[in-house]
Amino acid sequence: MPNSINERIKNRRKELNMSQADLANQVGLKPPAISQYESGARRPSYEALRKLSFALKVSTEYLVSGLIKDQTQEPLKQNDRVILRIVNSLKEQDKEKLVEYAMFLATGRNVKMDTLFETPSEYANYYLEEKIGRRLPIDVYGLAKEVGIKVFEDDLDDGEGILIQVDHPIILLDNKKRFETRKKFTLAALIGHYVLPWHLKSSYIARKFEHEEVKKKNPNEMVFGHSTLLTEEVETMEANQFAFNILLPPEELTTDFIDKNATIEKLKELADNKYNVSLFLLVNRLVDFADEKYAVVQSENSKIIKRFQGRRSLVSFERVDNRSKAASFFTNPNEKEEIREGVVPASCWFNDARENETVYEQSIYNPGIKKVLTLLTITNSDKK
Repeated sequence: MPNSINERIKNRRKELNMSQADLANQVGLKPPAISQYESGARRPSYEALRKLSFALKVSTEYLVSGLIKDQTQEPLKQNDRVILRIVNSLKEQDKEKLVEYAMFLATGRNVKMDTLFETPSEYANYYLEEKIGRRLPIDVYGLAKEVGIKVFEDDLDDGEGILIQVDHPIILLDNKKRFETRKKFTLAALIGHYVLPWHLKSSYIARKFEHEEVKKKNPNEMVFGHSTLLTEEVETMEANQFAFNILLPPEELTTDFIDKNATIEKLKELADNKYNVSLFLLVNRLVDFADEKYAVVQSENSKIIKRFQGRRSLVSFERVDNRSKAASFFTNPNEKEEIREGVVPASCWFNDARENETVYEQSIYNPGIKKVLTLLTITNSDKK
């Protein structure tokens, strides 16, 4: 099995008999970007991985970890074969002891393994079922206590949160963050780093801040860490996946969304009252669950700053199309939060829009941060 993201992208592209130009065209990138991904010179962000996964007809999780796609594995080295034979000969309880010892060798800390899984989603489901229950909103501070992590707040210079993995692990959260929902996600992701047994670094920083040059240019501005969608680190993607599944349990989302069209009003109500997460996080998770039906874009100062696409490729334009509802907020903003919605040409938002195709757009403007969040709903009538 290919053991890196770049190898999995390249091998799968070749399996589908696609050129780098073909793949770039499908995901809305330039061919040099695909070449850089495949050579390892550049890592794709999580947002780019979502686009690549649809074009390559594999899951995002497979591109990140290589665990999902069923294929013949490459021959193991002799040492690996011997280790596997030893492991397979052990009783289940002894296998757990072996993993505990391996983690001790890697980190120097003693960790008790109750159950072993292969994916972040499985770990999240285990903790929901066996440790903290599914009562919403999920108490991530209670989860930290359950797994033996002490949580403190401090004035951090490096990021929005830091996990220090020692015999008595601690998480430090930046006390300057004014959004509690963002702080919750940071905490959940750092817990993910701690519980995933192959995350072996002595410390992890969540949402690293921009460099000091940015702060010097904007001394009075609160500088936020990087978006979870723009990360290029595999372990960060996995920790975020754990956090998504902990804060927004799949079973609940299925009940709330799958059989009905989502509205911004309903999503905001659920985000605030049921899940206690940001609206941005909830709409992104919605796309995960119904990727054939939804896509999400965030914009600021008429520029598109984040994309979370479903199965259809979102436009690669830097600026919001003037025909969209989102664009109207930048030419005619409101001092209060407002939703503008309606049918717009699909070409405002999608690379593969057909002639005369439309899409239903719901855009909400937050005057506090001066950003627009857009939810795009692809109706059945738009499909041939």
